Amino acid sequence: MKDKIKNISSEYICIAIGAVVMAMGMNLFLVPCKLSSGGVGAIGTILLYLFNIPLSVTNLAFNAVLFAFGYKYLGKGSVVKTVAGIVFLSAALELTNRLPRFDDDMFIATVIGGALVGIGVGFVVRVEASTGGSDFAALIIKKFLPYISVASLILIIDSIIVIVFGLVFKSYTIVFYSAIAMFISSKVTDAVVNFGNEAKSVYVISKKSDEIAKTVMEKFERGVTGVYSKGLYTDEDGMMLLCVVAPRELPRLIHTVRKIDKNAFAITSDAREVFGEGFKEKTEYDKIFE
Repeated sequence: MKDKIKNISSEYICIAIGAVVMAMGMNLFLVPCKLSSGGVGAIGTILLYLFNIPLSVTNLAFNAVLFAFGYKYLGKGSVVKTVAGIVFLSAALELTNRLPRFDDDMFIATVIGGALVGIGVGFVVRVEASTGGSDFAALIIKKFLPYISVASLILIIDSIIVIVFGLVFKSYTIVFYSAIAMFISSKVTDAVVNFGNEAKSVYVISKKSDEIAKTVMEKFERGVTGVYSKGLYTDEDGMMLLCVVAPRELPRLIHTVRKIDKNAFAITSDAREVFGEGFKEKTEYDKIFE
């Protein structure tokens, strides 16, 4: 029971931190330069400059509408956390509204603002929550398109919103820098969400596959899968080994393979969202489909 309470508390702390970081990126860097990284923030910036409506009010109002239409697509745990995310962000936008703003250099504001928004969104999405807007819409769409990452969905939605944003302000410069902020935000979000879950896939073809597999399983305590293969050039049957390891283990693994068979053929590639024994036990899909 204590562990459950501790886990729930840590999730809401994570959401709160993410909301504050997002609000700082928006209020301190993007909004002063009439920039946006997309989402409800873009709509809020338009209404702020045209009608002087606070971002916090716009965020709460628009997300309430989104939530009314989309809450049924979220898991039970995500519903409560999404409400918390929307409320936390609205409060954070109001609290950071009075802090000193940076509008001296549009490029610097774009980079820092986009990065901060990305970090904030990453913190929130990492615990299967949302602050509304694009990331909320992305979580809903992901239920139907699970093979597309949350960050990619956010990028698509925000691309449309930023174009509309630029048309309202009639400035190609704003569209250009907002697109950069959006791109940075998306990449940083992806990095934060997948932090600690990076891995490397290693494929090895060797005549000493049995010895390599045994050594890897003993020294690295990693599973190894053997796939029967055929070299079309040599017309020889063989065994291709597949092993997934942490990035820090890759150099030692390659050295081990080369030490056993210097003629071994190896291919390495990035592996994302790895789950199972030795890696992450739960995935972002678990609660989305609950």
